[in-house]
Amino acid sequence: MKNVPDICIKVTAESFIRFAEKRSVIRFHNKNQLPYKRVQVDGCALTQGQRCDHLLCSADEQEERFVELKGSDVPHAIEQLKATIIQLGEHADNRHSYVVCTKVAPQITTRIQRAKVEFQKVFRSELQVKVTPLDVML
Repeated sequence: MKNVPDICIKVTAESFIRFAEKRSVIRFHNKNQLPYKRVQVDGCALTQGQRCDHLLCSADEQEERFVELKGSDVPHAIEQLKATIIQLGEHADNRHSYVVCTKVAPQITTRIQRAKVEFQKVFRSELQVKVTPLDVML
């Protein structure tokens, strides 16, 4: 993570690390209870421009998980993830990106597929776009 103030970071070793907003929920299952850093990106680590909601990093910061919780505006969520990765991302060897929304409109599925390819090529990140709730094993 680049230049994130300590006030925006909370270290946790909970077995379930949960982010929720706008009826969208993502739960990270941390069965080994390893320490992770929860970063409040929107309004704390980044206060200007496009940015995603949250970032979850391993304690050594070698693993990055960017999270955007949305209602249904998936294209905007993808742009927010891109902007945040550019500003805060450091470790492309183990990077994941998530858009969790209340619904995905069928007409944007081709756009999502193109974004997944772009994320893999440009940002070296897996991109998942899922309807809430999303459960992820760490």
